[in-house]
Amino acid sequence: MFDSGLEENLWNEPSLPLLLDRIHHRLDDERLKRSEFRSWLTEDAKAEFINGNIVMHSPAADDHNEAVLHFGSLANFFATNQKIGKVRVEKALIGMTRNDYEPDIAFWRKEVADRFEPGMNVYPIPDLIVEVLSPGKENVKRDTETKFHDYAAHQVKEYWIVDPKKKTVEQYLLSTDNPDAYELHKKAILTDNIESKVMEGFAIPVRAIFESEANSAAIQMLLGKAL
Repeated sequence: MFDSGLEENLWNEPSLPLLLDRIHHRLDDERLKRSEFRSWLTEDAKAEFINGNIVMHSPAADDHNEAVLHFGSLANFFATNQKIGKVRVEKALIGMTRNDYEPDIAFWRKEVADRFEPGMNVYPIPDLIVEVLSPGKENVKRDTETKFHDYAAHQVKEYWIVDPKKKTVEQYLLSTDNPDAYELHKKAILTDNIESKVMEGFAIPVRAIFESEANSAAIQMLLGKAL
């Protein structure tokens, strides 16, 4: 979320033109670095470009991988059968104004997804993003602060943060009072159900994200709705 107070303070700074000149030079250097990042990034590498830095990701823990697989399979099954859009898991590079992200799971509504092309490797802003937390302060900070604010600023309508350790899901929607910021819509625990606002009709037990048997039962439930 942009701080309007910061803008006012900068506006009253006599050296603002000099500061802006330095910022423009730094951003030019950053854009070059970002272009180089995209040129060497391959399907085998899990990496993001965040605020001028290349962030390489280590292999994820099994509980992280399982949650991504479970949620991704449910979301993809629902979106495909309902013909409401497309879901991508992990290796979809999202190009935002300054940064490039590879969310764990992303969904685009049909009007946007119908414009996807076979050779594209940079995707537009999704309607829904799901990030599954990984251990480590920096990893958590990126998902709960950096990406949290950047996704909201770029109008990602819905953002879910999945915690495989606590087995919880935080569901955020863009605020009606401040459309450039998120507000918590629901914090769901293992025994709850949770429903997407963007993927209308996609309602699942939280347990289905973390447990294989519950995931299979949820797929059967979604299959029944599709028939």
